[in-house]
Amino acid sequence: MKKPNFQAWLQQKVSDDPEVILAGKLEYLRLYLTDAMREIRNKAGLTQAQLAEKLGVKQAAVSKLESALKEHELESVLHYLHALGADLLVAVKQGDDLYQASDNDGVLLVDVPDVVFQKALAANMSVREYVRLAVEKFSSEDDGVRTALVKLLESDDAVAVKVRERLGSRTIEQVAAKLEKCLSLVKEEDRLFSVKNVLAANVTGGESNRGTSDEFDEIELLDLAEELLEKLTNI
Repeated sequence: MKKPNFQAWLQQKVSDDPEVILAGKLEYLRLYLTDAMREIRNKAGLTQAQLAEKLGVKQAAVSKLESALKEHELESVLHYLHALGADLLVAVKQGDDLYQASDNDGVLLVDVPDVVFQKALAANMSVREYVRLAVEKFSSEDDGVRTALVKLLESDDAVAVKVRERLGSRTIEQVAAKLEKCLSLVKEEDRLFSVKNVLAANVTGGESNRGTSDEFDEIELLDLAEELLEKLTNI
């Protein structure tokens, strides 16, 4: 099943009326849920009639559950999915907080590659535990790089001194965050010009237009970017 982009859909401006917005969310949920249910049944090689017999209901009841135009009782949906060996993962999102209401702690609310399942199995861990530890490790490494960048920019290193002269109204932490993104670029040339743009931006959140400044011409600015990038790469 080709999954619709739910987040992109939610961000579309459809109405200022809360009731219209709610109706749209309900319609999308019914469409997506029933589409998934039909796909799971088809993968199991069952017709509506065969699944109805397995559930102990009439075919019309299964047809109704698979219709996006009908209301669906949660118990009936769970019964349908359980008969097919599937789980319903439910979560509540408020701002940046996500509350997983599903009782299956070993299942994630996002798709992960098969290689992740294999790594979790090799580590004798559930997929959820493995991903959590991986995220925590990545976050700690990410914090470590940011801390090292700040430490470098605050040092008496000659390159760091030149960089601080380019801060303008920005803080060292803000510049360190931008430099960290530069390091994530794959091509060395992209990293170099990205660092140069950070150095040339003399206002908070500003981006360089590759122009000259009062103190640096393009060549001097590029030389400084090369010197800084070398130190960043070592970090």
